[in-house]
Amino acid sequence: MLLIMSIAYQNLRELIHAFGARPATSEAESRLRSYLHRRLQERGLTVFEQPFSSVSSLTPAWLVVSVLFVGAAVLAWQDAPLAWWAGALCSVVGMAMFWGLASGRWDVMRLFPQRESANLIVVAPASSEVRRRVVLMAHIDSQRAALMWRPRHVRAFGRNFQLQAGLLGVHTLIALLLPLAPLLGQAWFVALARGVMTLSGLVALYGMGMLLHREMFLPWVQGANDNGSGTAALLTILERIAEQPLPHTEVWGVFTGCEEVGRPNGAFAFEREYGFQLRDAEFLIIDHIGLGEPRYLTAEAMLPRTRAHPEMIRQSECLAQAHPEWRLQPSAVPHGAYTDALPFYLKGYKAIALWCEQEPGVPPNWHWITDTLEHVSANDLERAVQVIEAFLGHKAAQ
Repeated sequence: MLLIMSIAYQNLRELIHAFGARPATSEAESRLRSYLHRRLQERGLTVFEQPFSSVSSLTPAWLVVSVLFVGAAVLAWQDAPLAWWAGALCSVVGMAMFWGLASGRWDVMRLFPQRESANLIVVAPASSEVRRRVVLMAHIDSQRAALMWRPRHVRAFGRNFQLQAGLLGVHTLIALLLPLAPLLGQAWFVALARGVMTLSGLVALYGMGMLLHREMFLPWVQGANDNGSGTAALLTILERIAEQPLPHTEVWGVFTGCEEVGRPNGAFAFEREYGFQLRDAEFLIIDHIGLGEPRYLTAEAMLPRTRAHPEMIRQSECLAQAHPEWRLQPSAVPHGAYTDALPFYLKGYKAIALWCEQEPGVPPNWHWITDTLEHVSANDLERAVQVIEAFLGHKAAQ
């Protein structure tokens, strides 16, 4: 097993040195996908691409949400019922977009300009009659840094997102009631509404500032952990299975594009086109496995939270009990964040995600400039791949 893990870290090092940061829909993302395609095809595996379109950044959609709430706050200070109705409309549209982005249940990104990307799909046949299908999925793109992910702030990401959602929800309710206040003779409500909407507008204005700062001043993250580690691990495992197919288990490896764009667009595209073939398959999403202890993720997103399939949680619990040395434990993605598991959680697939943590609920160097090869542990990567191998029911040669 040590040999296979050493190869996983070597693969990661080669990928990072050759391709560096991999923005969604970029040439670097495409070149890495082509490299993986050639390499796995040479191993005799069935390899093909699934084109899809996607936005290239999360910034435009979230910027529009912020602008709508700031605009509603400004309109609340006008002494004209028509302006209040316009503010109510801005708030409703802004909240609908916020809900879509936070939950994944509405593809808000379709409202924005699209570019071409693709998933790379690899099928490793079983050595005998197929009784089980497993889909291993890892995204290949990386994120641009933003101040909200700065290490000293990121611990509060989930809590802050919940507070923001609550404040914007109250803002929207008050914005809908504000045009009725004069009819009811409630002058005090106008003052209250203006105060609350001003507060939420300032929060939205702060969000606008962070988004613009991100686009103008911060770099694309190298993405050694997120998600070079998952990409390298999946590559290593697929090459090993090509040499020694699993009995009765067909493995699909999916390298997705455009996970880091505010919605895991590659995973959604895969589910739309291939979900009917794989409705009874087991999905393991691999993300951030290069540093820290392994964690299986029971929930992600919000409004409402989506949950891992109970059967997959039971399997993870069994693995943890069988291998206490791995320190495999449950965790959850912070509120407002997600992995490629999201579309499969939403539709009730047997799916679960795996990442590594050094502190509860936050992957190390998450979306920050310190997510470099120097901050990946070969030993932690080895342990995570052992978990994946055990999930497959396959032990690599010593």
